[in-house]
Formats: sequence, structure tokens, C-alpha cells
Amino acid sequence: MAALDTSDTIAAISSPTGPALRGIVRVSGPEAWAVALSMFEPAAVTNDLVRTTRPRRLEGSIRIDGVRPALPGSVFLWSAPRTYTGQDLAEIHTIGATPIVALLLSHCLARGARLAEPGEFTLRAFLSGRIDLTQAEAVLDVIDAAGPSQLQTALAQLAGGLAGPIRTTRDRLLDLLAHLEAGLDFVDEADVDPIARAATAAALARESAELAALADRLSTRDRPDALPRVVLVGPPNAGKSSLFNALVGRDAALTSPVAGTTRDYLTATCDCDGITVELVDTAGLDDPRNAIEAAAQRLRGEQADRADLVLRCRSVEHVGAIEAPRDPTAIDVLTKSDLGSDTSGASSPIRTSSATGSGLIDLKRAIAGHLRARGAETSAVLPAGTSARCRAGLARAAECLARASETLALGLGDELVATDLRDALDDLGKVVGATVTDDILDRIFQRFCIGK
Repeated sequence: MAALDTSDTIAAISSPTGPALRGIVRVSGPEAWAVALSMFEPAAVTNDLVRTTRPRRLEGSIRIDGVRPALPGSVFLWSAPRTYTGQDLAEIHTIGATPIVALLLSHCLARGARLAEPGEFTLRAFLSGRIDLTQAEAVLDVIDAAGPSQLQTALAQLAGGLAGPIRTTRDRLLDLLAHLEAGLDFVDEADVDPIARAATAAALARESAELAALADRLSTRDRPDALPRVVLVGPPNAGKSSLFNALVGRDAALTSPVAGTTRDYLTATCDCDGITVELVDTAGLDDPRNAIEAAAQRLRGEQADRADLVLRCRSVEHVGAIEAPRDPTAIDVLTKSDLGSDTSGASSPIRTSSATGSGLIDLKRAIAGHLRARGAETSAVLPAGTSARCRAGLARAAECLARASETLALGLGDELVATDLRDALDDLGKVVGATVTDDILDRIFQRFCIGK
């Protein structure tokens, strides 16, 4: 990917595969307009082919070798540098039949364009400075979003959700580094004020803590998409696994009338009124009788502690089994409601039946309502791909700044502080793409499909 010639002209199909009302071929590079217009006949005499800085849309016919008659179509033209890729850009729109769009692409390739590599349009956008590296990753996450919450997270990142604060931090560190190095170069000059060590040490400690906190939030172990985590807890044989299966819509968990079937925890994604959540089934709450049951109880506790929302399940067979104060991070659920009535007098639970499906829609709405009220729906600060790449860089930068703060506080040499600041700036630069290596570009853009 990094060895590509990004100054030539590329073309690719940018509309989804399969039949559709419209098919699109995108062309970018110095000959993009010439390639697109080589097959186009405007519907009327026009002066819009004269190069200007404004974008334009031309209606007319598309003539493709081997296809008769000409096809209705449009050509969209944008002039560099105010385009997605920073280069001249053209899109050819016509009937979305798969064979026709494939022939249209072949026509472009026969007239001098090269088939784009996966993600090459977005790579050119990054290399031209139109977007940073986190926004390039967000393009893929917008395409791959599995639900509204993931889409919102990706769109926020595409708008610069992480890059803006990181750039602000880098600017502050650059100013500080310049001040430090000026003091090192001109230590005998009277007009260079000595650095206020205590204040600077405190500022670096704050920056370190903020970066460390962000890196910690990106630690998504066991949460592949950083989805809101909803954990089912309750006594053994309370119908948790059956409810789990009913909510996810498939037999994901083993169920049995014998208590204690679940020993490990099980996860699956579930759509709850427009929010994609990670649903977690756990072992029944009980006193362990052996090492395996003790391990199951430990895992249950860990999952509940990490939950954004807990479903406290009990059935009509376990009335009164869970007596706990109201918890804003929990919903009380009565399972197996088809078997009888709840006469405990406890606060009104949501009545559900995995056998009949009653109450499941109400429960999903309640889950979504709790998550939206607590802001957990958008708790993922970054899309998963960006999180995995950025986490280590942010953690290293935080360590460098903490070390620089300690060096200042101890009164040690400013040259040591400057070294740590350079290392922190390098790590932050890799996060947003100000400092980039070929292997990082390969790792990011090889995940894209052709045409994006």
C-alpha cells in the first residue's frame, strides 16, 4: 500500500455490489476528468466542461464499448484541491446493473486509469491532508457499523472526535519543548526566562493523567466493539439462559431444567430498540460447593462489576430470592411469567416469558431507555479499529509525560525532560498520523474494500 504511486489516476466501483437503481464508478487523479468525459455526451450544449473551482453535475448519455444504445447517466466533476482525495475527482452514475457497471469500469481502465487498491481513495485523502489517520479509520467504521450506536460513534470520530484534543495537546507540548530547547541553547542569554518548573511539572502530570485515562477507556478486552454491556444475573435456574436466547433470537446458550447449567459466561450482540448491546449470560448466584463453582461465581461477579446495566432475573419459582435496594444500573426482570403470578409485593419487575415471547419488547425498550438516560449508548469513545491502534500510543505518551513531570519535580536536567517530550510527541503523532510508518498504513488500509 505505502509503495503505491498516488500521483496517477485511479478508478473503482464505489456503489454496493448487486443490482440497484444506480451504479457509480469513481475516478481520482490528474486525468480523472478526461477519463470520465471520454464516454460522456451531454444532453445539451454546455460550457460546464471549462475548468472552474466549483463542482458541477452534467446530465446526458454514457457510451460504453460493446453496449448499445447509449445509457442514461450523469457525470459529477470536482476540481483539486477541494475534493475528498485532494485531486481532481469524477464520478460516473448510470444504471446499477452489475454487468453494466463492470463494463463502465473497464472503459475507464482502458483509457488510462489504474484499478484502485483497497482504501486507496481514503489513503489519498489522508496523504493530501484532507483527513487525519483516525478519520480515515472512521470511514471504514461508518461503512461497517452494525447499529445506530456504532454509526454515531464512527461519525463522531469522522468529525474529529479524538484528533482535535490530541492536536491541542501536541501544540501545547510543542510550545513547551520549544521553550525548553531555547533555554538549553541560550542558557546564558538574559532574555530567555527559566522555565517555571513546578507549574510545568503539574501541567505535564495533568496531561499524563488525561492521556492515561483515555488509554484506559480504550481498553476493550472482551468488548470487541466497545458496545454497552448488559449482564443477566440471578439465582440458578431462574431462566436467565432462556431469556438470553430469546433476546438474541437464537439458541446461543445451553438451557436445562437442572440448576447450575451455566458455569462460564457467554456473550452475544442484541439489538434493543435501536441500540446494539453486548448481552452477557452468567452463572446463577449461589454458594459454591467446589473449585469449578467458585470460579463460575468469580466470573459472574467480574462481569456484573463491568456491566453498564444489570438485569436482575428471578422467576415465579424464586419470588423473594433477590432482595436488594433499587439500583439505577439495574432492571428487575420476572422470568417464566407464563407459569404464574408474582405475589412478592416487590417493586414492579418487567414480566417476561421466553416460552411465549411476552414482555421481550418491553424489556428491550427498558434496556435502551436506561442506556440512553445514562449516556452508555455512546460510551465507546472510538471505533474498535481506532481503539486498538491508538491505545498503546496514548499509554506510551502518558508514561513519557509522567516521567518528564517527575524529572522536573526532582530538579534534574531539562535535556532529560526534552527527550521525554519528543518521545511523547512522536507517539501522539502516530495516533493522528502526523508521524506515520508504512506498516501502519498497510495495517489500516488493507481492511478497506476497493472503491473507498
